[in-house]
Formats: sequence, C-alpha cells, structure tokens
Amino acid sequence: MKSHKPYKRHFALYVLGILLLIFSNVYGCKTEEQEKIQKSSSPSFNDLRFTKEGELRFLNKNKKEIITIDIEIPDTPEEKRRGLMYRRVMAPTEGMFFINDMSKVHFFWMKNTYIPLDMIFVDRNMKIVKIEENTTPLSEVLIPAPREAQYTIEVNAGFCEQHGIRIGDSIKVEKYLNPLEPFL
Repeated sequence: MKSHKPYKRHFALYVLGILLLIFSNVYGCKTEEQEKIQKSSSPSFNDLRFTKEGELRFLNKNKKEIITIDIEIPDTPEEKRRGLMYRRVMAPTEGMFFINDMSKVHFFWMKNTYIPLDMIFVDRNMKIVKIEENTTPLSEVLIPAPREAQYTIEVNAGFCEQHGIRIGDSIKVEKYLNPLEPFL
C-alpha cells in the first residue's frame, strides 16, 4: 500500500501558496491602478524642500522688529491642502505663510504633518489675533481659524514662546515677485 504523505505535502504546499497569494494581495501588493493613485498623490522629495518665496517680519506692539523669517507661500489649492504635510524638518527661521479666502471658514489640522507647529492667525490689518501653540503631530483634530484671520503662519512649535510673539503683535511681509503674480 502506498503512503499518502507526498500528496499531503503537495496539498499543504498548495494551500500555503494560495494563502500567501491572498495575504500578499490584501497586505502589500498593489494593483497598477493603486500604484498610479499613490504616485500621483504622494509628494516627491523635491516637493518637500523649502522654497524661499519671501520674508516675514514679526513686530511688537511698538512696531519694533522681533525677528525675521523666510517664508514659503503655497499658491495653488493643492499646495494649500498639503501645507507642511510629510516634511520631517524645518529650519528655526523658516515658516509657511497662507493667504486665506476671507469668504470661507478655515480649519487646519496636523494630518500627515510630522513637525509640531505654532499656528499664528493674522487679520487683514496684519495684527495677530490668535496663536495655536505646540500642535500635535499627525492629529486630525480640526483647528479653527478665527473668522477675521486672512493669513496663517506655521512655524516650528515653541517659536512664539522663544521669541515673545503675542496676540496684538503684527507682521510685515515681503513677497519675492514673480513677474506673473501681483505683489502681496
């Protein structure tokens, strides 16, 4: 009488192969369509580099300069949505300067943002109206901008405390001109 062990071994290998195939499709292997979507939505390394597009001066209530930082200004809706997402570092004198549409209520969050931030909200007269200090990285909790905030500045967490930036202080922005864009 023949032993059934070789058949059992082949059957076990067959079942193991099917399980591995199912597991790899569910946990890790991507279809071509999934890879296209990921490539189109994931920023490249070049997208994550800081691009100096202007300078921003913080002024105290007596109009005396506190500190000047380099700013990046997101122009497109996609750049505004991404903000500082996926970046791992930002220099102490760098920040992102958002120009908000006054007709909309604005919310910020820290989704996919690895750097803890101070968010500084500024009205159309360039006065600071709210500071959200030390935001939590990767949090999806919404941070509302005050209705009167036309501008938002994101800097490293602790920046406001370190430099004595307070509500009621003001800012002055110098945007480097792109010949195709109006001056701020």
